[in-house]
Amino acid sequence: MLLEMCAFRVLQTTFGSSIYVTGVLLALVMIALSGGYYLGGRFSQRNASLEFLLGVISLAVVYVWVTGGLLSEPLLDFSFGLRKVFSSGLAGHLVPPAVATLIFYMAPMLALSHVSPFLIRLLATNARGVGATAGNLMAVSNVGSIVGTTLPSFVLIPLLGVPTTLGIFIGSLGLVVVTGLVLVRKRAPVAAIAGVVVIAAAVATPVAHDAWAARASAAAARPVFESESLYGNVKIFRSQDDDGDEKLEFMPSRDYVHSTVYPGRPLKDQFTTAYANVGLSRGAGRYLILGTALGGVVSAILEANPQAKITAVEIDPLVMDLAQRYLPAMRSPNVRRVVEDARLFLREDTQEYDYIVVDIFSGEQIPAHCVSQEFFSLALARLAPDGVLQMNTNLWDFHITTGLEKPEPFVPVRHIHSALLRAGFASLFQSDFFEHGHVYAFRQATPEAEVRRALARGALDPAVEPNLRASYGMTALALVPIPDAERELRPFTDNWLPEHLLHLKDNFDQYLRALARARQLPEWKSQVEAAGDGQLRFISARHYADVGASGAPSYDGYRAYMKGDGGTAYCQEVLAWARQAPSNTLFLDLSRYLHTRVIHACERSLESQATALPGAGTSEGAFRRYVSAALLVDDNQGAKAVPLLEEILKAQVVL
Repeated sequence: MLLEMCAFRVLQTTFGSSIYVTGVLLALVMIALSGGYYLGGRFSQRNASLEFLLGVISLAVVYVWVTGGLLSEPLLDFSFGLRKVFSSGLAGHLVPPAVATLIFYMAPMLALSHVSPFLIRLLATNARGVGATAGNLMAVSNVGSIVGTTLPSFVLIPLLGVPTTLGIFIGSLGLVVVTGLVLVRKRAPVAAIAGVVVIAAAVATPVAHDAWAARASAAAARPVFESESLYGNVKIFRSQDDDGDEKLEFMPSRDYVHSTVYPGRPLKDQFTTAYANVGLSRGAGRYLILGTALGGVVSAILEANPQAKITAVEIDPLVMDLAQRYLPAMRSPNVRRVVEDARLFLREDTQEYDYIVVDIFSGEQIPAHCVSQEFFSLALARLAPDGVLQMNTNLWDFHITTGLEKPEPFVPVRHIHSALLRAGFASLFQSDFFEHGHVYAFRQATPEAEVRRALARGALDPAVEPNLRASYGMTALALVPIPDAERELRPFTDNWLPEHLLHLKDNFDQYLRALARARQLPEWKSQVEAAGDGQLRFISARHYADVGASGAPSYDGYRAYMKGDGGTAYCQEVLAWARQAPSNTLFLDLSRYLHTRVIHACERSLESQATALPGAGTSEGAFRRYVSAALLVDDNQGAKAVPLLEEILKAQVVL
């Protein structure tokens, strides 16, 4: 059980804590145990000797030492890298953790499950005593399982970490083998040497793990902090950006940077500031942050509104301590710090908030219990009558479909919309500027124009900090209203939530494949290609379909396409569309059908094709200013984007 608890922890911190990871581990462990019980029974009949059993245990110890100690990091990197091979659908969530389980745990579980049938065979003196012997052995084994579950769960792993816990596992089993050798063969010198080897191996296990981790860190940027917490491996990287500003990156998983924080300029990171900008534009004073992480949102809010009252909830006590250590704002008397699960907090809390931020992740996706209709109902109960809930879903609505896709792509964020609407939220908006699905849910029915005007006023106010002005302005342009009809979709609930689809990358790949299939239909020419350059939706659909048909329907395939002739043609067609696009729908079309990654890919092409810059009141002039501002905002150069956004907003938005 100790080895199995370590397995749970390793897979959770590497692949996330979804039900699929748990199911894969349990299924493969049960298969290994079944095979081991069977083989143990057969071998015990052929060679009922304690020496044979000790040899099997020794092999298991050596295997765990090699894979779990000496080679754990490269083997985990290999397993994690399989996500690129199995990048679509359920396979991407099953195969990598299954391979890791097979590599690390299948063989030792198979070997260790020989113990019970062997001991029954060795201890049973006659046929009548087999039942009693088996019963006694199972009782003792069950007590051992209880200790093997509780000790690592509540003491060893939380206090010492997985590498040291594995070292204890290796040392304990090794001493069992040494003791067995002494009792059976009376070979004290051999046992003494074996004991020294076992102790050395146990000590070397965490040392080897740390050495691999240090080598990996040296190959990349070296973290200023790295440790194992109750919920995963936590790293913090410190660097300076091109402006010389200190930047901290918080990395709570194997390759996923959760957030970027500028301690000296809390509003500079545009992705983080976008969480709070709608609340700040509405004058919210009471904030609840679910998923505090390193405290970037808290710092941004207090920088913009020092009088704000904030409740910051974070499940990981180590992360909460780090937030207070690295960000002064987290030590403010205006911040109430709570270490607790977000959903449990909502059930127990009685306060009312003007603005709630939900930024809860396990790995790269939201835990299932924090994205259901029931969760949103709890959040709604904590909101003031005019309150707003903002959620980073890490799921964007691709929008670029033609109606010919069969089957239609599954769009998980729309089922989140349905869950929010059914929970009682009256108006929904989404910004996919950062391609992460920032959803804004209003408790009261709120007109789109009202939301945009509040943001535009903030963007045009010279007294507001420039980076916040840029965040206001870009969100005012990029916001997309969510139709009430989406409540008719099946909502995510506690009883129905396909976790393997709560993943951004899978969403992108499945669209490319769906468009590639639709491209083969005879209706494609008449309904899509015949639309010409008049609709941005179909321009983007044609080129994404070409990516899907190229044999590489993935992000890597998209990047290769955009670097070639196809990407050049795409960019030229977008500029041609902008020159004649209706100004009243320009930004809605851009928000839906021109992804920020395309703007980056088209930067040089658009500049080379452009003529003298027209006024911001024209579609082409507004578009070209939007492209320049978008690039600056996405690169955290918000202050430089403000003049461009000012021109657009003054010409395009009714204040």
